[in-house]
Amino acid sequence: MQNSTNQNEILFQKLGNTWYAFTEINNDVVYSALPDGVNPKTTKMELYHVIEKHMRKVANLYENKNTSGMVA
Repeated sequence: MQNSTNQNEILFQKLGNTWYAFTEINNDVVYSALPDGVNPKTTKMELYHVIEKHMRKVANLYENKNTSGMVA
């Protein structure tokens, strides 16, 4: 059984009162606003796994949206 982990760096940036998470997935920059009240400086590490999963979902939705409109 093979166990592989895929790690991405996540950049957090605060714009106004909202924190955003930025990462690169499949050579595309993906970003998402964090929920109200979430501060990456004071949040426990378990949330980072949730954020990473969310960022992958956003990237997949974006990728699927772009490929579904293509004409063969």
